[in-house]
Amino acid sequence: MSGERAGVSFLMPAAGVGERLGLGPKGFLELQGRPLLRWIADKALRVADEVLVAVPAARIEAATALLPDCRVIAGGETRQDSIALLAGAARGDWLLVHDGARPFASVALFEQVVAAARRQGCAGAFLSPVVPVARLRDGRVVEAYAGSEVGVFQTPQVYARADMDRMLRHQAEVPGWFAQSAIQLALAAGVEVHAVPGEVHNFKITSADDWRVAQHLGHLLA
Repeated sequence: MSGERAGVSFLMPAAGVGERLGLGPKGFLELQGRPLLRWIADKALRVADEVLVAVPAARIEAATALLPDCRVIAGGETRQDSIALLAGAARGDWLLVHDGARPFASVALFEQVVAAARRQGCAGAFLSPVVPVARLRDGRVVEAYAGSEVGVFQTPQVYARADMDRMLRHQAEVPGWFAQSAIQLALAAGVEVHAVPGEVHNFKITSADDWRVAQHLGHLLA
């Protein structure tokens, strides 16, 4: 066991049904002849002691056959619920969360975020938009920020076990609280988050346009 992998549990929430894309659960879609879950799991096994994957309950058997070197569980109703279930099943002191629809993240990025978390606590990948961005309200620009001042949320994100427990307690105390990213939950729970530069090709496959782009970038998967 390498020192970099020690105590790291890789948590992959992939329990969505892919409603927006309309092709079924995205983790089972194939690029370069292999499902996205398999591409990600192969990278995950290089940076973590264990890999846990949450899939739709109806796909557990198929996912288990596809990922015999991982632990597969049924996901929850929401992404937050799936992360909570994965965290509860994990053994590691460091919990690496990565979306099952982001197959292009590099092993190097996983390693960088893990290293940052070990040094500083909770860490996540954020992509600089380069150009200025604006905060909008009712169709009006209310504030502007330089590209260097902001970052677009990505995964991987790495949490210390104690911080994840703190986040899940906060979630339980505020029924109905929803976040698109676990980082938002971390901030709401008072957890300090450190930013690691993300990768341009580490996009989340959500729409039909995303899927078409992904099919043209298959050479970047390995």
